[in-house]
Amino acid sequence: MKIHESHPLLPHNTFAIEAKAVYFIELESEGDAEILSQDEYFRTLPFIAIGGGSNLLFQGDFKGAVLHYTDKSVEVTDETRSEVFLHVGGGKVWHELVMEATRKGLWGIENLALIPGECGAAAVQNIGAYGREIKDVLRAVHYVDLRTGERHVLPASEAHYGYRHSIFKEPEMAHALVTGIDLILNKDYRPELSYRGLRELSTKPDLTPCDVAKVVINLREEKLPNPDVLPNAGSFFMNPFVSREDFTKLSALYPDAPHFQSEDGRVKVPAAWLIQECGLKGKRKGNVGTYPKQPLVLVNYGGATAKEIADFSAFVQKSVRDKFGIEISPEVRFVRSGAQHSIDELMP
Repeated sequence: MKIHESHPLLPHNTFAIEAKAVYFIELESEGDAEILSQDEYFRTLPFIAIGGGSNLLFQGDFKGAVLHYTDKSVEVTDETRSEVFLHVGGGKVWHELVMEATRKGLWGIENLALIPGECGAAAVQNIGAYGREIKDVLRAVHYVDLRTGERHVLPASEAHYGYRHSIFKEPEMAHALVTGIDLILNKDYRPELSYRGLRELSTKPDLTPCDVAKVVINLREEKLPNPDVLPNAGSFFMNPFVSREDFTKLSALYPDAPHFQSEDGRVKVPAAWLIQECGLKGKRKGNVGTYPKQPLVLVNYGGATAKEIADFSAFVQKSVRDKFGIEISPEVRFVRSGAQHSIDELMP
């Protein structure tokens, strides 16, 4: 365990927001988390657990403890003729895992290449792209209950997985520190090529996971900014779901409105299309704007404050609400230390 005081958070958020944490604590094992959970002073501090910081907007200095689980281990726990079972530490960089798996010819996560962040956070967020979500290959999530220091393994079937959602985003699991994930990857040919940018690969002979990952990387690089060059947190808003009745009204006005049917009968409308129809593609206010190639991404053009980004996101939400009567919600988590609980406050 490494404890840093008055630690800059600039390297730990892809929006490049200047902020500090009173304590930044690197946890290298579940044992570290257990020890920390018994510390009387830590238990009184507001805290937040982060991964790579690619989905966060720090709204000022964090007056408490920021926890970062750093285990990057990858272990094959079982193997059959057609499947490989992995346990992956929560601190492993997700894209690194994807590339390692695809180089070994394993199918299942190649569509999720180049998604920023770490594996623990990926399971919390249920990351997804190009027809796949992490829940499709997830067996279980390992976590430590910071109230007691107890270790748990939660089957993926009990994790309330949905679109960009899991039980770990619900208030009753605020005490959980995700430490690892269990995945099942396939040796057999199992591509997911339903996304139009990937369909042409279905005719490629001897298609490999690396081939799919390479195309996915190209697609993402073409329309998404590199946060090292232009700070951003990826897709800022989630795609909204509307009732079939509301979509019928929308399509009467916009016959070409893109949409996707969901299993619960609702209709998913791309937030990027809604934002673009509001005339906000490439819109900029001061140091913040929508990315010209992908309006779903808000970017920091340099020196933006968290308030500027929050205000601009509210402006985009209001624009969509006023034009379509549809509410779009941030996928990015707004972080204020005053809004975070301490372990003692989470005790039943």
